[in-house]
Order: sequence, then C-alpha cells, then structure tokens
Amino acid sequence: MRAFIWIFFLFSMLNAVDESVVDRYAGIEYYELDNGLEVYLLSDEMSENTQIRVKVKVGSSLEDDETFGLSHLVEHIVFRDQRVPHRDYLDYITEEGGTYVNGYTKPYETEYTATIDSNRSYWIAETFAQMLLDKNVTNVDLEMEKGALQTEIGEYKWSSRFLIDSLNAVKSIFPEPEDLYRDSFALEKKKDLPQRYWAQQNNRRFTLVDVLQHYDTYYYPANMRLMIVGNFDVETMKAVIEKAYGHSTKQGTQQVVKPLANPSLNQKPYYHFFEGMGKNSGYIGIKYLLDDYKKHLILSAYMNNVALRIQQHLRNKQGNSYSVSPYLFNARKAGVAAVYFDGLRDDFENNIAYVKKVLSEDVLSLEDSTIDEALRKYEIDKYASKEHDSKSLMSLVNVAEYLRVEQNISDKTPYEIFHSITHDEFRDVLKSTFVPENSYELIYRDYYLFPLEMQVFSMLMMVLLAFVYFRIHRIDYYAKGLRYTKRDVVLERRLSNRFLGFLEFVVVYLLASFVWEWLKYLLSALLFDDAYYLYTINVPYSYVVTVIDELLLIVLFVLIYRYLFNYYAHVDVDKENIYLVGNKITVIAKDTIEAISVVKWSPDKYLKIKGLVLFFWKPLVEVRLKNGKIFYLRAGNATHLEEDLRKNLDT
Repeated sequence: MRAFIWIFFLFSMLNAVDESVVDRYAGIEYYELDNGLEVYLLSDEMSENTQIRVKVKVGSSLEDDETFGLSHLVEHIVFRDQRVPHRDYLDYITEEGGTYVNGYTKPYETEYTATIDSNRSYWIAETFAQMLLDKNVTNVDLEMEKGALQTEIGEYKWSSRFLIDSLNAVKSIFPEPEDLYRDSFALEKKKDLPQRYWAQQNNRRFTLVDVLQHYDTYYYPANMRLMIVGNFDVETMKAVIEKAYGHSTKQGTQQVVKPLANPSLNQKPYYHFFEGMGKNSGYIGIKYLLDDYKKHLILSAYMNNVALRIQQHLRNKQGNSYSVSPYLFNARKAGVAAVYFDGLRDDFENNIAYVKKVLSEDVLSLEDSTIDEALRKYEIDKYASKEHDSKSLMSLVNVAEYLRVEQNISDKTPYEIFHSITHDEFRDVLKSTFVPENSYELIYRDYYLFPLEMQVFSMLMMVLLAFVYFRIHRIDYYAKGLRYTKRDVVLERRLSNRFLGFLEFVVVYLLASFVWEWLKYLLSALLFDDAYYLYTINVPYSYVVTVIDELLLIVLFVLIYRYLFNYYAHVDVDKENIYLVGNKITVIAKDTIEAISVVKWSPDKYLKIKGLVLFFWKPLVEVRLKNGKIFYLRAGNATHLEEDLRKNLDT
C-alpha cells in the first residue's frame, strides 16, 4: 500500500510539472497600426531590461554591382542625425543607458536593435521612432559614416578584384557544385550577391541623394516590423507607439522579395560518403518538408529523444562514441532531421548500424512511454524555462513571428500547438516522414585501409603524374625505334624556359580536370540520373572509384598534352641526328638538312617554332630540310646554337 501511495505521488508530481508550465507565448500581443506598421509586444514584470528590435524589409539581395553596399550604408546613416548629441543615435542611446545598440544588414532585411533598463522602455520606443522615421542628415554625416563603413568592409584593391574574378572565372567553367536545396527540394537558387569589392568601390562614390532616395523608397511603416519585450505596461506602450509611429503617413510600394518557399522532395535518398576526412562522423536521418509546424515540433522532440537514447548506449554503455546529438536545420520550408555521431575506426561501422537500427525500429513501433518522455523533455527545455531576460523574451517573439509569417498561423501559440500533440500524431509523423526514398545519410571516414591513406594516395598520383609528364616522350622513343643514349649526345641545349614549361603543365592539368569533371558530371546524369552519383558510392567500392578516377584523369592529361599541345623542352644532337625532345620526339636526320641559319622572329613562323621563352621576339635558328620543310628552334643565343649545330653535324 505504501509503495502504491509513493507511485501515485510521483505520478501526480509529473502531472504537476506539465500543469505548471505557463504558456509564455500567450502574453505576446500582435497588432497593426493604420499606417501598416506591424507590432509585437511582450511584457514580463520579472524582466529587468527592455529590448527593442525593428526589422525593415530591405537588404543586399535587391542590389546589383553598381548599388551593392547601399543598404548597408543606409543602415549606418539611419543612426546619424544632427539634432541628437554627437550627431549619432548609437552614442546617444549608449549614454542614456543602452547596453547594446546595433544594426545588421542582411540579404532580405535590415535590423536595428537596442537593450536598455526597463525604466527607459517608453523612451527607447520613442527614440527608435525618431531615428527610423525622421531623418535630418547632411554630407558631414555621410562622409563620417562612409569612412567608418570603409574601415568595416575594407579598402578597395584592384589586385583583390583581379584574383577574385580570376578564381570565379575558373570556377564558372566547371560543373555547378551540388546544392541540397536545389537538387533535393527543387527550390530555385538564391540570388548570388555581388562580390565584396563592389561594395568597397561603391562606398566611395555614393552620394547623399543616393542614400536618401534609398531611405525614402524602403523606410516606411508598412515595410517595418516593431518588436518590444521587457517590463512595461502594455497599454501605455501602445499609446507611446501610436503617438511615436502612428503619426507617420509615409507611403511606399517597394520591399525586398524573398525566394519562394515552395519545396518539393525529389523522392530520392541523399547518400554521401567521403574518405580521408581526419575524423569518423556521420549524420543519419531524413529529409522533410516543413509544411506543418506540428510536424516540426514532433521531429524536434523525437530527434532530441532518440539522440539521447543512442548516446546512452554508444557512449555511456559501450564507450564507442564521444558525441551523439540531434541535428536539425531548415530553410524555406525544406529541412533535414538527423542524428549526429562519431567514433573510432574499429567502432564506427557498428555505430552506423546501431543508429540505423534504432531509427528503423522506432518508425515501426514506438512505446507511449518513449513518446511521453520525448514530449516531456522537449517541454521542459523549450517551454518551462524560468528565464526572464530580454534576450529570452525576444526569442519567444521571433518564434511567434515565424509562425505568423512563414506558417500563416495566428490563432494558436507555439505552445498550444505543441500541447495538442497526441501519441497517434507522433507515430504518424514518424511513419510518413521516415520513408526510404527520403533518407539522409552523410558519412565522413578518416581512413578505411590505413591512416593517411588518401594523403599517401594523392602523393603517389602526383608522383605518377610528374613521371608521366617528364617521360611522355619515351612513347616516341620506343615507337620510332630510337637507340641513342646520353653517351651519344654531343650537344644539348634548352629550347623552352622552365617557368613556361611549368605553366604549360598547369594549364594542361586544369584543362584535363575541366574536361574530366564535365565528363563525369554528364555521364553520371545520363547513366544514373544523378550528376553527383560518385559521392553516393560507399566503401570499399568508393576506393576503387577513387583510384580509377585519378588514373583516368592522368590518361586524359596525357592525351591532351601529347596531341593538343606542341611543346619541346630541349634539343639533343648526336653525329647523325637532331632530336627535338618534349611531349614527343621529332627526329631530323643529318642527311635531310639543306641549311642551318639564324633568322629574325616573326608571327608567321609561330606554328613551326619549337620552344617557349619569355623573350619570344629574339632571333631563331632555322633548320631547312631538302624536302622544303622548315623548323625554327629557340635558344638563349641563336648564333651560338647555329654554330654548335654546324660544328657537331659537320654541315
């Protein structure tokens, strides 16, 4: 009987925890002023500070090369006004007790925020209204902020622009890199921002007219969202907001437009495996659409719970892992929910198998007690917090904003949605989400055969490539049945500058890499309906692919270098022949030579010249054959080479 009473008491206490949770979101008030300004208020009498945040729907994504950096400069100018102390709201608010004052320019919004003691709540609300909606700035303010901004973003350097543009030009000719959102969720690619050097350069030439025109176009109440959290009287704050912000009748029609959040799953697993990464780690889970906020809550609660259970087994019981944690990210309603884990080589494969086993078993059958524990822990972590600082309060408002803006939910709070989750809904979400065609698996291995195997393999391939590069002429040596050796050589001269020879090697290698990457990309897309199929091959077959991949690249390098380029490094001469040696060997027999002379360089001789030098306009050695064929040889001193050839060939 006593045991029963204790069990009943503990059960009652658990229920008491659930009942004692206060829906902190219920205190958030949302409304709009007549001029379109959106307002979020959350008052907490236990908070010592008040935080204000204003989001303006304008950002760098709407800019091009000529205007990049303007939104950032306007953000700086908004803090300026000649009617306040120091002509700067940042210093003014700080002197008045503000502990954090800042602004941020993002691709799709510009944000202004400040934290201050709650007894200045109404003052900070009024001050932000004046700062954002009533500007009085001059060229003095502009030049001050342009100087400060230039320091922040860096000085424009033509060399940086050249290097960045060169790198981007090289990257642009290669196949487009993989993009999870585009390839797995069919989302349109976000607009690429201009290069940083454009902002560095543009900042110098922006005028006050440019700044104020941008400000007038985008800084109007209906394009703003005001959030205030802290210890204040809500009705008094509403009156302050109505007076300070509501009087503005400024109209506007332009705002930044975010890319559409309309993902659709490609119904194909995402499997990626990488070797030689220095650490064994993995992410195993699922791709999903964030089309329902309750689904997001269930997946979040579940991933936290299953990660904890897996950690208790892999680390606490077996000691086979250092870290196991939930991994969740999403953007534009496309998300991944997974378990992250690591392990030493001998344990890692077992860890992978165990994580997969737990996930698959949970989808098939999940006990009510496990679901209750997952929900209870999530509720404690996310909703039963006793913190009352302004930062925590603002995070609540951000969730409410997301629910309203991104999920179009305004009649329920996040906690109400969470509290309505049932056991059947929990299981249904797992079963409908964790399906094989939407599996997500990203595995990194340090090695499979021996430590540093990929580094050793890469070095061997580099040695092989260098060997092939320097010995490629031996193909002709054997194909043409040549028998001369270094003992037979009576004269040797360089025809090409060593630096230019190295440069040609780099160019040919890049060209071979470019062709090979496109071949792999197109063949993978054609044969496997996946342009990045090679990443999906797991060990040990991935090692076979890696070896074949490097060997085929070297083969392609040989083909391009030998048949598309005409490169000769040096000339060998014996008593009977001239040998032009480079990526092939050209033999000029002594008895076929009609004349050897020194001639001037000219462009029309380009295709017949053997050798590369920086000072290409220098005289050449002309070797004319009896059949009318002509060779032009480069040398540091053409006269000396001509004399030596005559002497050693007795011509």
